[in-house]
Amino acid sequence: MADHKVTVEQLPSGKWACFLHVDGHDEPINLGREFKNDEQAENWLNVSESVTAIEMMLRKVKK
Repeated sequence: MADHKVTVEQLPSGKWACFLHVDGHDEPINLGREFKNDEQAENWLNVSESVTAIEMMLRKVKK
């Protein structure tokens, strides 16, 4: 079973962002990109840039 998940959430600014939720960490981690709509954010999760961002954040929080 995975120890993390990624969600797409709307920011107070009205833009959308992807957040990494890691077991054992209370606050979700913003993956650093903002999008005009949720569809663009969902599509970003299918590109290698998002995979790299997720892997980097996982390494950072698991140190």
